Amino acid sequence: LEGVMGPLLEMAKAKADIQLLDDEEQVEQIQQEEGWELVPLKGKVIGIKTSSLDDKNMAIELLVVYAQVLEEDFAPYVESVMSEIAIPGLAFFFHDPVRVCSSKLVPQLLNSYKKRFGVESQELRGLWTATVEKVIEVLTAEPAIDTLAEMYRAWYECIEVMGKNCLTDNQMIEFVKAAESALQDYVERVKARAEEAAENNFEEGDEESEETLFAIEDDQTLLSEMNKSFHVIFKHHGIAFLPAWNMLNSTYHAFLNSSDPTQRQWGLCIIDDVLEFCGERSWDYNQLIIDPLAKGLRDPSPAIRQAAAYGVGVAAHKGGPNWSGF
Repeated sequence: LEGVMGPLLEMAKAKADIQLLDDEEQVEQIQQEEGWELVPLKGKVIGIKTSSLDDKNMAIELLVVYAQVLEEDFAPYVESVMSEIAIPGLAFFFHDPVRVCSSKLVPQLLNSYKKRFGVESQELRGLWTATVEKVIEVLTAEPAIDTLAEMYRAWYECIEVMGKNCLTDNQMIEFVKAAESALQDYVERVKARAEEAAENNFEEGDEESEETLFAIEDDQTLLSEMNKSFHVIFKHHGIAFLPAWNMLNSTYHAFLNSSDPTQRQWGLCIIDDVLEFCGERSWDYNQLIIDPLAKGLRDPSPAIRQAAAYGVGVAAHKGGPNWSGF
C-alpha cells in the first residue's frame, strides 16, 4: 500500500487546469488540442483541461476500491484522504464525475474507521463531526440532478455506517430544509415539462423526446434516493426525527393529493416509514395518513397499491391500539 499510495494521492489531489481565453486565436488554438472543454462565461471563454480531470477521477475511483476492499487496513490514510480529497471533491464543480466519486468515497472512509476503531470510538465520532455538515451542505449546492441523487445516496450510506442517533436535532432540520428545496425544484421541473407538452400539443401516447425521457428518469432516481434517505433516518432515529420531518407537512399533503402517481407513491412510502419506525406516535399524524392509505388501496397504479397495503400492515403491526379502528 505504501508503494502505490504516493502517486495515487498526488493524482487525486490535482487542481483543475483552467485558462481564461480572451481572443479568438487562443480559442481556436485550444480547440485544436485534445482534452479541453470550452465554457462560455459573460462574453469570455474558459478552457478546462478535462484530460487531467479524468485522471483525477480515476484516482478517486481507485481510492474508493482501496477503502472498500481493505476496510480497517486503510485506516492510516482515512483522515488525510477525507479532508484533502473526498470533502473538497464534493464541491469540485469543474467535473461532475469527480463529485460523484468523492461522494462514494465518504461512506467507505467512515466504514474503514468504524471497522478499525469501533462505532463508539472517539476516532470515528471525530471524523463524522468533521464530515457531516459538509455532506449536508452539498445537498443544497449540487446543480446537476443526476449527481444530486448520488449525493443523497452518499448521505444515507453514511448514516447506515454511523447507526443509531448519529444526527443532532439541528442536523436533521438542515437535512429537511435541503430536501424541501430539492422537492420544490422537482415540482417546478414537472410543471415546466407539462407546460411545454401543452404548448406543443403533446397528447398521451405520443413519443417523448429522448431529452425529456432522460430528465424524467433523473428526477425519478433523485426521488428514489431521497426516499431512502428519509427511510434510513427514521430507521436510526425513530420519533426523534418527527419534529424536523413535520416541517414538510404541506409538501406531503401536496404530493399525496397530486395527480402524478410518482408523487403519490413517494409520499406514501415515507408515510409507511412513520408508521413502521414511530410506533404509537404515528397516530399524531392520522389525519395526514388515513385518507391517502385508504385511497391508495384502490389506486390504478400497482406500485401505489403495494405501498398503501404495506402501510396498512405496519399500522396494524407497529401502530398500537389507536390504529385498530382503521
